Order: sequence, then C-alpha cells, then structure tokens
Amino acid sequence: MKSKLLEITAGLSLLIAVACDSGAAKTEEATAETSTKKEGKKKKDKNPATEGFAVNNNYDLLETSKMGKKTVPESSGLEASADGNFWTHPDAGNEAVLYKINQSGELLETMNVQGGKNNDWEDIARGEDGFLYLGDMGNNENTRQDLQIVKVDEKTKKVVGTIPFKYADQTEFPPAKENLNYDVEGFLMHNNAFYLFTKNRGKGDWVKLYRVANQPGAAQTVQPLDSVQITTKITAADISPDGLHIALLGEGWTYLFEADSPEQAFKGKKEQIPLGKVGQAEGLVFVNDTDMMISNEKGTLFMLRLKK
Repeated sequence: MKSKLLEITAGLSLLIAVACDSGAAKTEEATAETSTKKEGKKKKDKNPATEGFAVNNNYDLLETSKMGKKTVPESSGLEASADGNFWTHPDAGNEAVLYKINQSGELLETMNVQGGKNNDWEDIARGEDGFLYLGDMGNNENTRQDLQIVKVDEKTKKVVGTIPFKYADQTEFPPAKENLNYDVEGFLMHNNAFYLFTKNRGKGDWVKLYRVANQPGAAQTVQPLDSVQITTKITAADISPDGLHIALLGEGWTYLFEADSPEQAFKGKKEQIPLGKVGQAEGLVFVNDTDMMISNEKGTLFMLRLKK
C-alpha cells in the first residue's frame, strides 16, 4: 500500500513538473510574440529620407533668433529686402501686411500693402526688376479659381499688378482626394518667370513644377513641366544668386537641386539636407550661393550654413 502511494505521488509530481515546464514555455512564447508585435508596431519615421536624393551632412543648422509674437504673429514666407534685411508675411486669415525684420528677428517696419488682399499668401520672391512678388496661391482644399501672383512696389508700398493663372490639368474643384495636388506654398523667380512647386495633399508624393510668365493681365493656363517624388510636403522655395542651385523646404529636410535652369531642376543632382527639429518651417531664402535663412511659422529664425 505504501509503495502504491509512493508511485502515485511520484506520478503526480511528474505531471506537475511537465505542466510547469509547458506553462513556462508558453509564457516565453507569448512574451516573444508580444515583443515581436511591439517591434512591428514601431513608429514609422515621420519625415523619411527620399529615395534618389543623396543625404548631404555638410551643413550646420544654427538657431539665430526669434521674432516677437506680438509684432510678427506669423512667418509664412521669407525674402531679402532692398536694404539687406528680410521681408516676411502671414498667410490666410491675416491682413495684407509685410514685416521687415533683421537677422536678430527685430521688427524694423510694418508695410500695409495698399491695394492688397491676403487671400492666402504662401511665399514671397524678389524679381530682378526690384519688385516684390507675393504668391497668393495657398489652396489647401484645392478649390480656388482665383490664384495669382501679386506685384508690390517696395518703395510706394502699393500693389502695381497681378498675374492670375490656372492649372491646365485641374478640371475639378476639388479633384478626387488622391489627386489633391494643386496647393502651392513654395515658388521662386528666375529670368522674369515664376516657378511653382506643389504641396501634395493627395497620393504618390509627387511634387509638380509649373512655370508662370511674368505677364499681368488675363489669366494664364499653365501646364506641369515636370514632377519628382519627395516624401515630405514642400512649404518654400528659392534659387541661389548664381542661379545654379534650387532649394525646396520640406518637413525636416531641405532639398537641394543642381541645375542650369529651374525647368531642369528635377533632372540634375539631387540632395537632401537634414534639419532636425525646426517646427513648422515655412520660409526659406538664400543669403549667398550656399547658405540659407529659414523661418518657422512661429517666427524662429535659423541659418543653414555650409561647413567650412
């Protein structure tokens, strides 16, 4: 009887041990599975690098100053002024004003643009003719049919002309959700023409390039010249003084194109310069052939400088 009890006890102990081992193994498997799932759920890079663009780490980004929120409520574009300072401006929902600031972010002048209306000013450029040109082409919903570039005399502070235009490839207002690619926040001027770069709100990451002639009067119908895929949305554009480099401002990156003319921008050498955390950057202007000043919407100024 005693030996029988011993046998039963031994058997039960064996069963308990096997069960414990099995439970431990299942726990390990479940832990491993959970870990794998967590790894699979890792956050995607919000601003990934763009395929086909070489990463250029030869630039330093320095935060230089901040504009006063009470004096300059918003910075949506950035351009050099005639006296070596900078003009910036707000976008939709604000007055038709330009703010002149210095590199330290100090407000030097507020220009109330006579005859102007800020439907949605998204960028600013200076022409070889000395006039300022405001890109009234913000089009978040892709519904606008009154897009225009506004010509401003810096001396008289007046609107002296408008250049209306429309996109030949847009036939619906708005188009289907996947085709929302008619918003522009970055443009530049070169050889008496304007070059517009779209902010794609649809699918495919395609940035389209359009050319608008500097011809006030009847609305021009413009065809897309070219396109390139960029993984972040474009919010500003400029061309270097020597005309050899075009810079597009994206989210967390500045994209640099080497080309003989803006029409050929997407066909030449393409680089991307990492910016890190700069907030919602919306203004960019070349200060020489290599270095750029950048502003974010809240008025912080950065200098993007080529390393010596």
